[in-house]
Amino acid sequence: NQSNGTTGERHIFDRLRQELVPTKLAVTDSSGGCGSMYVVEIEAECFRGLTRVKQTKLVNALLKEELKEMHGMRVICTVPSQI
Repeated sequence: NQSNGTTGERHIFDRLRQELVPTKLAVTDSSGGCGSMYVVEIEAECFRGLTRVKQTKLVNALLKEELKEMHGMRVICTVPSQI
């Protein structure tokens, strides 16, 4: 849950949570709250078997419209560890 974040953080968080069902997800406005830069850290099973480039492209495709409104976004994708 990211209920205490900025409006932009919550929007991105909710969109990714709904579409990718991540096991871990953090969205941080790295622009000081103005919404121009974000860092997304996401762990999801759907990334398994994909290259890092394809994982990032998947996230970027889901946030295509949002990306038009910002200067940039750093995406860190991981796959859940198998125990």
